[in-house]
This record gives sequence, C-alpha cells and structure tokens, in this order.
Amino acid sequence: MKNRLSVSFWILLGLDVLARAQDAAAWVALNSSVGGRLYSATPLALPCFSQYNGNNVAPDTAACATVRENYRTNTFRADSPAGYMYLQDEMCLGEPLNQCVLDNTVDPALAPWLGTSSDPEAAPSCNQGSVPPYYLEVQEVADITQALTFSRQHGVPLIIKNSGHDFMTRNSQKGSLSLWVHRLDGLAYHDDFVPEGCAQTSSVGRAIAAGTGASTASIMEFASQHGSTFIGGYSPTVAASGGWILGGGHSVLSPVYGLGVDRVAQFTLVTPDGAIRVANACQNEDLFWALRGGGGGTFGVVLEAVHSVEPVMPVAVANILLPANTTVETSLEWIKLMTEESLRWGKEGWGGHAAGLYLTHMNPLPPIANLTDGNAAAQESMRRATEFALSVGGTSVVEVFPDFIDIWNQFVQPGAAATAGTARFLTSRLLPEELFADEAGISKINGLILAAQDLGFDPRNLYVPVTTPFVVDGTGPANGSDMAVNPAWYGALWHISFSTYLPWNSSYEERVKALTTHAKVTPLMEELAGRGSYLNEANPFEPNWQESWWADNYPRLLEIKKKYDPEGVLDCWKCVGFQDEEFSSDRFGCQGKLQLDIDKQT
Repeated sequence: MKNRLSVSFWILLGLDVLARAQDAAAWVALNSSVGGRLYSATPLALPCFSQYNGNNVAPDTAACATVRENYRTNTFRADSPAGYMYLQDEMCLGEPLNQCVLDNTVDPALAPWLGTSSDPEAAPSCNQGSVPPYYLEVQEVADITQALTFSRQHGVPLIIKNSGHDFMTRNSQKGSLSLWVHRLDGLAYHDDFVPEGCAQTSSVGRAIAAGTGASTASIMEFASQHGSTFIGGYSPTVAASGGWILGGGHSVLSPVYGLGVDRVAQFTLVTPDGAIRVANACQNEDLFWALRGGGGGTFGVVLEAVHSVEPVMPVAVANILLPANTTVETSLEWIKLMTEESLRWGKEGWGGHAAGLYLTHMNPLPPIANLTDGNAAAQESMRRATEFALSVGGTSVVEVFPDFIDIWNQFVQPGAAATAGTARFLTSRLLPEELFADEAGISKINGLILAAQDLGFDPRNLYVPVTTPFVVDGTGPANGSDMAVNPAWYGALWHISFSTYLPWNSSYEERVKALTTHAKVTPLMEELAGRGSYLNEANPFEPNWQESWWADNYPRLLEIKKKYDPEGVLDCWKCVGFQDEEFSSDRFGCQGKLQLDIDKQT
C-alpha cells in the first residue's frame, strides 16, 4: 500500500528526519521533482496493529490477512518497498521494542494480539524499526539525481533497496530515504554484444542486458525464450543485476562457467555525483573493477548490467534427500561422505548445495550431462550418495534434462518460494580445494562440524553452497586477479555457512547471547580456512570484515570509493568506506550497539 506524504503522517512518525530536512517543504519539493513518486514507507505488518509508533491507528483486517498468509512468501516481500526477506532488515536489532513483526512460528503468521489476547488494544505498538520512513519509487535517472542532491543538501541518509535479499542489513536504515530500484526490470537480448566504447573484436557473444530490478526467475525464463542459459543465483526473487553480482554472484553452474562477475560485460550506473556512467573493460575501468565484487549500495546506483549467457545445453541434476527424521549421527555420516566425494564431483563439473539432510547438484559437462546414455554416467557419479540416502529411507533422483530451465522449474522454484520472514544470520568461509584432497584435510573439515555442534549448531541444518568458480580444471577466463571479488573464491571448493535464527520476540539479552555464540564459530573457520568469506552471506558482526570480504583488494576499493563518492553520500553497514567508529553513531545504532556488546563477549 502506497502512502502519500502528509504533514500528519510525518508527525505520526515522530522522527528527527524532519529536523535534518529543515521542514516539510523540502520533502514536498523533492516529491514534486520526482513526479509524485515519493512515498511514506510503513512496516509490512502495520495493518495487523492498533498502535503505530505509540499512536492509535485502526487495524486493517483484510490487509492484515494478506500479510499473515504471505509472511513467508518471497515474491510478496520482493514486490513491496517495505518488504525484506530477513527480519533483521526490519528490526532495530539494538532496540527490541523498535520493530513491527509477526509471530513467524506458525502459518499463517500471528499478530501479537491474536496469540496472547483477543483485545487488539493490549498489543504492543508497531514501531518503525530500521525500515526507512520514506521511499522513492525509481523509474528514471532523474529520480536518482534528485535524491542524491536532496541527501547532500539536507543530510538525510540515502540507501538503495531492490528485492530485499540482504542478510547484512544494508538495504534498510533507520531514518533514511530509500531508493527503491526494483521497477527497473527491463530485459534485452543481444546475439553479439560489444561493450560500449570497445573494438568489435571485444564481443562477448550472446548476452542479456538486465535492469537492476529484474529477478533471476525472469532472466532465466527470458534466456530460455532466446535459446540461452543464464548463469544465475538460486533464489528466483534475487535481483541478478543488483547486490548478487556486485558481491560476486555465485551459481550452481559456477564450477564450469564462473561467478557472475566473471561473466558481466558492462554496467550502467549513476554515481554519487549524479553522472550516468558506463563501466566496462574500455571505459571507467577502475569502476568496472570495483563493481565486480566490491559490494552494492556504495559506488553508485546500478541501472543495468549486461550478462554473458550460454547456449541451451543438457544439464544433469542430482536431488538426493535424507528423511526428515534423520538423526544427528546419520547426518554426520552423510556430511563425511560429501566431504570425501566433493573434490571428485567438482572436477567432474558438479555444483550446487550440500546440506545436512540433502544434496542438490547440477552438471552441464557432456561426459555427465548427455542425452544418449540413459542417465548412466550421472547416476554412476552419484552412486555412493544415492546408496547412502536409500539405505536410511531417503530418496534420490539423478537424471539429465535437455535444458536447464526444466531443472529450474522442477527443482529450484518450488523450494525457494517461501523462505522469507525469519531473522536468519549467517557466518561463512570459503574452504580451500586442497582441504578435500586427502584424509587429513577431510578430517579437519569434519572436525569443524563437530566443534560447531559443541557450540549448539545442529549438523542437520548445515548448508554449503558448492558454487565456486573453475573447480573443474583450475583454468578459466578469469582467476579473480582483474576484479575486486575476494580472490579466495578461485582456490575454494566449498562455501560453508552456519545459521542462527533470532526469535521474532527475542529480548536484547537473548540477541546478544545468540549472536555471540554465532560469532564464536568464526575463529574455528578461520583456523581451518583463513579469513576468506563471501560478503553477501557473511556475519554482519564480523570483526575483521575488510580483510575477510576483500583481502588485499580493500585499499584500492577505498581509493575508488573516495574518487566517485568523496562526500560519502552512500554509506551502509560495513560497505566499502564504512568506518568502525560509526558503530557508536545514531545512524547505525540498530547494529552498532550489538556489535560493541558482541565484541566485549568474544
């Protein structure tokens, strides 16, 4: 629901943004300059509450029912300017009462008063949390330039929001103006794309130009309609030309075809000075380097990225599941089997996900993925995993499909439809390939799983993207040396991660305790694998974040940041240019208070 700006609404918000913007006239002027597309943003769950920021409001029964029924639905959240996949982007983590969330332990989700009382007046207030109080629905470049000017003139923080996929709390910020770019979703196919300003000999062949808001699902379908395969992420609602690729962009097909940053040919963006720039190998090369792995929300507002795509080809899939009632002991045996088999699988071209209760891998290489042997090669490659799963009452499907879109529609989209609506935190590391080469290394990996179990992590919840680039033979069109992405990607086989979920109604003490335990697994992973981590799926409270996410690339990234954004107009939590001193600032108080207390504990 869109809320037109009004003085009464600003009073209801009770925020100091007004003071920084001098008066309501400044907001009215901004709204006029962007064609009336400036709106007030209220929390997603507000229709279910009778108080908002301490003021009485009328619950909207019909709208509340819609929110409750779709609370875990990814598309519902992606299509809302105030919708975030993970509740930490809505909560003010340092102030547990400053949030507006529902009880996500049941389906449909419950409003607090539905679970505790029949009287809505007894419910706690829905508070703004870290949801930006205003958003601008971006439709054209002028919207962005006007917002940048407004931010500089009035000191109002500016953040960029797309589909809401952000474990790191960067696409929301208390008291900010949100640039909602999700409507920039145009798609164009090129048989023979030559980056702008480059010689004709620099063609990358077939490619898709995708607006920053285009979802992975829409690009996958568009590519298939043009006889092509897009090497994209695993969540259908992720915006592939946004934070996914800016952070690196891993895929189940990355072991053969590389990361998203290996395949991007060009970016078009608005830099913080308001200029429209094209960044590729032939112009604005420093920016092109930074955008390939330097992270989103900091170097500019991306309008479009051009992705190289592959012709349609057969792809094998292995979807092997253990029973839901699997014991911890059986899960540990399963994980050990995967550590023993993963290097061979990687060299054969398999990539995907290895988890405590399942394995889902894909392979596009002809020795495995061919339509002539009746699935024999694929099934033999996965024989040991299949036999294990079947022996404990699980299931196994291993077969070859003529087009990746068939696998996408059957195995990916259904399972990724309702994964939102939780406060899920990750901590991760890129495990070097050599760890999987002998029994000593494999023993260390399994030792890490046991050590994490001692901290309270259930091995059955283990989640490992096996989506690192060029595992197959160690050679490929890139090795990370000409881009900002963490070079640890190019020597790794697993991207291992551990998850912690905060209860929707957790107290501050409970949050500190849970996230302190969460942080304690990080040194265990560092001891095994070093500090290499994926910045989009990391612990937002990582202490050595610059080194962990960018290694030796950070100093150059900081130089480029200062070149294109000397005033620091775009500033988000632990993005390039963020200063640790900001932990104590009001702007980042929702995360900073927790960071300081976690640091004391660890």
